[in-house]
Amino acid sequence: MLSRIAFLALGLSLARQAIANDSHPFQPPLVCQNQTVLMRKLAPQGAFDVPPAVNTLMVNVIDGKLPQVRQQLSAMPTADAVRWRQSALIIAAYANNPTIVGALLDDGAAVDGSGWMPNLKQSFHDQAIDDIKKDPNWQTNPKPITDFEEAAVLWFPVKAGSDGTALIIAARCNDVATLDVLLQHHANVDANPFANGMNALEVAVSLGNTASVQRLLDHGADACAEDRVIHRRQLEQKINHSSTIAERGRRGKLPDNVIARLTCPAFDPVH
Repeated sequence: MLSRIAFLALGLSLARQAIANDSHPFQPPLVCQNQTVLMRKLAPQGAFDVPPAVNTLMVNVIDGKLPQVRQQLSAMPTADAVRWRQSALIIAAYANNPTIVGALLDDGAAVDGSGWMPNLKQSFHDQAIDDIKKDPNWQTNPKPITDFEEAAVLWFPVKAGSDGTALIIAARCNDVATLDVLLQHHANVDANPFANGMNALEVAVSLGNTASVQRLLDHGADACAEDRVIHRRQLEQKINHSSTIAERGRRGKLPDNVIARLTCPAFDPVH
């Protein structure tokens, strides 16, 4: 049985990798990999606040066992199948598995629907955090462990919250193969499920994910959509300047030819 100590050792290792980079403490490809690795190890131990069958479903999704995934979902009551098929889509996107993503879409998962990663059981989360705080090898600032550092160890929340659409996750993970599958299933390239959040293109730009940026632009993503929103906000709030998507692309070290495709002459001071 995977003990909490083994979990903590893995979590601490992953967290230190993430925190080591001050500019982007949560490197998205690293987070995508870590979410998958931790889920695969924790699900068989019942650490998530889900029915036992869903723990098995998560493992099968990550392992790419499509027949088993379909069999499990078909055996569920309709409402449960709809809910967990959507979660399975999100898990498959984090796991960089375009085959499972495509199959779930073919079976009825909503391509533009938001999904949820499963939550850790509160008791497991609390005990793990207590153990982390006692670990003499946990290297933090000389202050108590912060919520941010806790999140770096425990990638999964204890309260329900949407992870967004599979397209946004694929853009975050820079997984072009999964992007292609989602776009072939007519994903809304400009969809933004979060108030004041970012769509797939904005996520990819902010993270410097060149391949994803190019693919989304090739499929008609509106590079100037957010700049229009920012411009209206500047006028309403009398803000002198907020960074444009092209400027964020420069900070993300995108190539010049890609930045040129992001430049909006009406808003960008450099064009």
